[in-house]
Amino acid sequence: TLPEFMGKRFGPNTQTILAWYSLVKMLISWLSLGLFAGGFLVRQILGIPMWQSVTVLVSLAGLFAYTGGLKTVAKINIFQMILLIAVSAFLTFLGLSKIGGLSALAQQTPTSYWSLIRPASDPDYPWYAIALGYPVAAIAFFCTDQAMVQSVLGAKNLEQGQLGINFIAWLKILSLPLFILTGIICSVLFPGLKDPSLAYMTMVTNLFPTGLNGLVIVVLIAVLVGTIGSSLNSLSTVFTMDIYLKHIRPKANNQQITQIGRYTVIMGCLTSVFVALAIDQIKGLNLFDVFQSILGFIAPPLAVAFLMAVLWKRTNRAAINTILTLGALLSLGTGICYLWIFPKDVYTFWPHYLMLSFSLFVLLLLIGIGVSLLLPKSAYELAHQHMVEIKMDKPSNRVKIAWTILFVVMLLLYTVLK
Repeated sequence: TLPEFMGKRFGPNTQTILAWYSLVKMLISWLSLGLFAGGFLVRQILGIPMWQSVTVLVSLAGLFAYTGGLKTVAKINIFQMILLIAVSAFLTFLGLSKIGGLSALAQQTPTSYWSLIRPASDPDYPWYAIALGYPVAAIAFFCTDQAMVQSVLGAKNLEQGQLGINFIAWLKILSLPLFILTGIICSVLFPGLKDPSLAYMTMVTNLFPTGLNGLVIVVLIAVLVGTIGSSLNSLSTVFTMDIYLKHIRPKANNQQITQIGRYTVIMGCLTSVFVALAIDQIKGLNLFDVFQSILGFIAPPLAVAFLMAVLWKRTNRAAINTILTLGALLSLGTGICYLWIFPKDVYTFWPHYLMLSFSLFVLLLLIGIGVSLLLPKSAYELAHQHMVEIKMDKPSNRVKIAWTILFVVMLLLYTVLK
């Protein structure tokens, strides 16, 4: 885990701080946001209150994580991924067929709908906010999140791990034809839809044949339950390995470790219900912006700590601890003010949330550099600096070719859809 790496380099205090912050991050991002999305879906389908929706979902996911493990989570997630891609592809096909094809769709939509890069004057997604803000969340999300990296760390060898990450990048490209294109289709078929968060389920319930739409809904709920279960498993892993075994009971046997892991799953379920209900109270943002803004406020401390620890040898424990404590309070505090205390729909002085995330990232980076330059390394760091030297084999030719092809495809996509 990342806390374990940080602990070897900067000492046990840093490992503990990062482990707790990672727990908060996983609890809010993967677990509570996933639970909120699932509750939103179930509420839309069944018309029941949010608290009932999230309670049912977290109970199913908790049972899944309580009785399974990483291997079970990985296998089920692969199966669910294939189902979700198939369902989304079929939905896109049905929508295009009803409109009359891509050319007919293009004729009925504004030209701006087909551009990935929005002008700086765009109030929702200006290009500079996307270019500066998204990488901050991406670094924290894909490089430090235990729920993301645990499957990569479970690869048989380095090459398989690198190719696995490449495969994930290709899957991200599928969001263009399977989700963004579906949204454009929905704007033509259902122009009176007021809430864009309802677009996907509106398409499912209206385009799929009777009976099949019920199966699709079951698949979507199963995917969400699997995601929440994976998050609970990651939460349990970090608490058990980086806090319980390190500080509470270092000599715990396997039975005790398994038991505390299951208790952590139960506590994660209970806490995530309350956080999901709090997220439901956010006003003035659609479902997509709720997700991105919350991730954007969690990410800066982790992104700065990760980059400084990996890329700059001068980085010291004082800098990392400052970023993960004071920086976390600053970043999370700003997010709480933006989303709940002084919401943007009432207080219009706020800049775009992605620019806020980037500004926090730059501020914490400057603080980290300053502390590293002003304060010397601790005795622990000087005595253990040989333990963090990373020796890695060079990428194989297959890995180089895979990433080169991906780079070219991404460049073409942004060039064509600019």
